[in-house]
Amino acid sequence: MLRILFILTIFVSAFLLFQIQPMLSKELLPQFGGGASVWSASLFFYQTVLLLGYFYAHFLTRYPLKKQMVIHISLVVLASLISLNKFQVNFTLTPYWSVIANLLNQIGLVFMLLSATSVLMQRWYIERGENTVPYHWYSVSNLGSLLALISYPIIFEVFFSLQQQKDYWQIGLLIYCMLLISLAYKLLSMSTKKNKSPLPLTQKMSKKPNVLWIILSATSSIMLIATTQMISTNIPPMPLVWVMPLTIYLVTFSYTFANKSNYNRSVWVYAFILSAFAGLIMYFLGSQFNAVSQIIIYSFILFTGCMICHGELRELAPQSTLLTHFYLYIALGGALGSLFTTLLAPVLFEQITEYIVSLAVLLTLISYIQITKLKKINTLQIGASALWCGCYLVLYFSFNQYNVASQRNFYGYLTVKDINTAELAQRRLIDGTTIHGSQPLHGQNSLTNSYYHQHTGVAKSLAILKSQENLSMGVVGLGAGVLASLADKHDTVHFYELNPAVYKMANTYFDYLKNTQAKVNVTIGDGRVSLVNELKNNAPLMNALVIDAFSSDVIPAHLLTQEALELYWQRLSENGILVIHISNNHIDLLPVLQAHSTNFAKALIKFKHNSTKLTALGSEWVVLTSNQLFLDAIKVSDLSPLKSYPKTELVHWTDQKNSSLPLLKF
Repeated sequence: MLRILFILTIFVSAFLLFQIQPMLSKELLPQFGGGASVWSASLFFYQTVLLLGYFYAHFLTRYPLKKQMVIHISLVVLASLISLNKFQVNFTLTPYWSVIANLLNQIGLVFMLLSATSVLMQRWYIERGENTVPYHWYSVSNLGSLLALISYPIIFEVFFSLQQQKDYWQIGLLIYCMLLISLAYKLLSMSTKKNKSPLPLTQKMSKKPNVLWIILSATSSIMLIATTQMISTNIPPMPLVWVMPLTIYLVTFSYTFANKSNYNRSVWVYAFILSAFAGLIMYFLGSQFNAVSQIIIYSFILFTGCMICHGELRELAPQSTLLTHFYLYIALGGALGSLFTTLLAPVLFEQITEYIVSLAVLLTLISYIQITKLKKINTLQIGASALWCGCYLVLYFSFNQYNVASQRNFYGYLTVKDINTAELAQRRLIDGTTIHGSQPLHGQNSLTNSYYHQHTGVAKSLAILKSQENLSMGVVGLGAGVLASLADKHDTVHFYELNPAVYKMANTYFDYLKNTQAKVNVTIGDGRVSLVNELKNNAPLMNALVIDAFSSDVIPAHLLTQEALELYWQRLSENGILVIHISNNHIDLLPVLQAHSTNFAKALIKFKHNSTKLTALGSEWVVLTSNQLFLDAIKVSDLSPLKSYPKTELVHWTDQKNSSLPLLKF
C-alpha cells in the first residue's frame, strides 16, 4: 500500500506539472502577438523553477523525515489556495520577462513544490530504510508527464475551454494534496524499526559535481527549445507543436533511466551522426517540407540527440547519498541551457543558430566521451564531424550571400535580401522563412512577383472598393509596406504592426511608405489591442480591413477568433470589407472562416492566384462582407471555387477554445 501511495503521488504531481505548461502558455499567446517565443520564455521559467524545486528538495532533506513532511504539506496546501490566482499585476517589462512574471504570478510556488515531488518521494522512500535508490520511479514520473502532454492537444485543448481546463487542473491539485496527506499519515503510523540504515540528515553542497551532468543536461535542453523554435517557424505556435518535442525529451529520459542497459552508446552515436546531417538540411530547407514531414524529421533528430544526452547521464548517475545532488545538477544544466537559448541566443545570433550550436556541441561531446571512456579515437566519427562542419559553412554562405540586413527579437528574426540574378532582381523582407513583402531593384515599379500585384485578391478587392468610394483602410501587419502603394492621395491607410523591427526595416530598406501619396499612419503594437483602443476612443470607421499579420508562415490564432471578428465588424462601416491573407503551406484556415461567415451572416469569396513562374509568388485571399454592391462588381472568373465543408467539419474558434490540429495539411 505504501509503495502504491508513493507511485500515485509521483504520477499525479508529474501529470499536473506538465498539464499546466501548455495550458498557461497558450493563454499567454494573445498577449504577446501569438509568437513562438512565448513558449521559449515559458520553458525558461519552467526549467528555472524546476531547479528551485530541486534546491528546495535538497535542503529540505537536512531535517528529520517528520519535519520534512510537515513543512512540505503545509507549503503545498498554501500554494494550492493561491494557485492560478486572479491577482492583477501590471508588468512594464520586456516581452520575455513579462511572460516569466505572468507565470510566476499564477503558479510560481505550486510549480516549484510539484517539481520537488519526485525527488522527495525517492528520498523519503530510502530514508525509511531502503538501500537502493528507486531510479525507475523517475520513469513513473515521466509517464505522468507524457500522458499530460499527449492528452492536452488531442483532448483537453480540443474539447474544453481554457477556464474548464483550469478548473479540472485544480481538482487534480486537490487529489494530489489528499494523496500527499495520506502518504504522510501512513509513513508516520509505521514502525520506525524498519529504518535500519537511515541516510545522513544533512548533505553538503561542497561535493564536486561531475561537470558532464551539467553539460549533457544543458545540451538536451538547448536541443529541445531550439527544435521547437525551428518547427514553429512554419507551423503555428500551438500546444501540439510544443508538446511533441517535450514528449520526446521525456520519453528518452524515461527509457534510459528505467534500466541502465537500455542505452547502447555505439548504436545511438551513429544514429545521431546521421541526424546531424538531416539537421543541416532542415535548418536551411525545412520550409520546403509539409507540416507532418517537418515534425517527423525534427522529432527523429531530437530523439537521437536526447538519447545520447540522457543515456550518458544514466551512465553517470550516482547512488543513495548523492541522489538529490544529481537531480539538482541535472536541473541546473536544464536551466542553463534554457537561459542560453531563450535570453542569450536572440542577442548573440541573428537566426536560430542555437539549433546548429546544439548539434555541434553534441558531436563534440560524443568524441570526448568516446576518447575518455574507450581510450581510443574513432576516425570515422571525427571525419564525419569535420564533413558536417564543412557542409554547414558551404550552406551558410550560400543561403546568406544576398543578405543586406538582419535583426532578431522576441517576435522572430527578419532578413532583408537583395536577390539579383538573371531571372530576378528584387529586394525581399523575410520573416523566418516567409517573404513578407518585396520591392523590385533598379527603380522598377512592377509588383508582378509579389503577393500584392494586380491579379491578387487583395489588389482586385481594393480596386473595386476604390471605384465606389475613397479608401479608409486598416492593415494588420505591415511587412514591407507594399499595400500603401495600392492607395492614392484621396485614401487613408493605417498599419498596425506588432514587431518594431519590421517598421524599422520597412522604413530603412523599402520605399513604399515614403513614396505613397496616401495618408499613412503606423501604430506599433498588437493589431487587435490597437483596434480595441480605437473602439474605446470612438475612432472613425474604416471601409476595408486587411488581416495580413503573419508570424513567419502563420496568422496568430487570436486574430481569427469569434471575438476578433466581432471587433473587426465594430471597426468597419456597414458596407466594409474584411480581407484575410490565408496563403499557407501547412494550415487550412477556410473551415474557420466559413464558420465565421455563417455565424456573422457575411458572404465569403476566395481569390487564388497560382504563379506560373518560379520567381513569382502565388497567393490566396478571402473576403468577408455584406456589401452587395461590392459583390456584384466582382467578375465570377476572378473567383476561386470554394470547397464545401460539411457543418461537422467547420471549426469554430473562440478566445477560450481554439485548436489548429484539425486544420493541418497532410
